[in-house]
Amino acid sequence: MDVNELSARIQEQYRGELTAFRQELFGPEEILVVRGESVPEQRFASMGRVVSLEEPGVSLTLVGEVTDLGWTAEDPIVSGACVTVSIAGHDRGTDARASLPADETDAWLQAVIGAERVRHAYRAGSLSGADGRPGTVYYRLFLDTEGNPIPKPDSFEEPELRPMDEL
Repeated sequence: MDVNELSARIQEQYRGELTAFRQELFGPEEILVVRGESVPEQRFASMGRVVSLEEPGVSLTLVGEVTDLGWTAEDPIVSGACVTVSIAGHDRGTDARASLPADETDAWLQAVIGAERVRHAYRAGSLSGADGRPGTVYYRLFLDTEGNPIPKPDSFEEPELRPMDEL
């Protein structure tokens, strides 16, 4: 099953949870609009434990954070926001860290931020699970002051960032 099909299944099965997560992360209208001003505070959202659609023995936890790009030490005058989403896997029986299904994390990201925005997102690294495969995956999305996706700011130094459309 490809990422688009899997994302559609995720959206169908977890519609309520995804809506609540997006509203907590992006605000009541589910779009983050900075309008040229600093995000007043960091926003955090969490969702989980939800059952993996590809590996039923694994549960997933999603955590999101929105920060004003001007808060970064790299360039405090940059306007816009950075959205970070992490997805972690746990064994449903033992609660131990578990490896994530290969394409499912990308599908979850698409279900959270949408197909249009996911093309502009970056994979920002991972932590290993029990068998050496990723157990937690991190993604970043950069937005301008109107909430539109933008490329990674030049001053944002993070060597592990890889554009999703190049993976």
